[in-house]
Amino acid sequence: MTNEAKGPAEAATSPSHGSTNPEKDKEMNEVHAITSANADLAHRDLMSCEVDMTKLRSMSMKQLHDFRNVLHTIGEVTAAFACQPRFSNERSNTYNAAGDLVEDLCQFLGMYEHALVSVAREATPWPSSEVEWRAWTILRYEADCADELIPFAVHAAEAVRDEAEAKCMERYAAIGAAK
Repeated sequence: MTNEAKGPAEAATSPSHGSTNPEKDKEMNEVHAITSANADLAHRDLMSCEVDMTKLRSMSMKQLHDFRNVLHTIGEVTAAFACQPRFSNERSNTYNAAGDLVEDLCQFLGMYEHALVSVAREATPWPSSEVEWRAWTILRYEADCADELIPFAVHAAEAVRDEAEAKCMERYAAIGAAK
């Protein structure tokens, strides 16, 4: 999957939040809702959750940013619980059954956050305020994942460029409308 940055000039002719792509949704959403044939809650074998890519794509960049903050915070808190002794086996450094489930929850939250950021990367938002929210969403995610400063600085420079282009396009549009 490539994540090319698109400038505001392309955004003027593109949808603001990316397109619906069932293949990417399937690829991004490998966790599917699976339950046993028995509808009784006490007898369910496995129940998983899905990331609703359509809902993510329908959000504004600010909404994606705000929701990413929620997912990240919940993920951090959940990871902290996983480190507690009550979720480990007493004689080894492995999770007990509850710890395994806490770890599964951490992985799901991470997958959901990754899906959200992928939607933001694919989007070509407009106006410049949405370009800025997109940048903050991606940059905060990149900062959390970064091991080195140089690649992060490149992402930040690209974000600044995209926002400057969007503001420039808005000024040109305002000048053209005033004539």
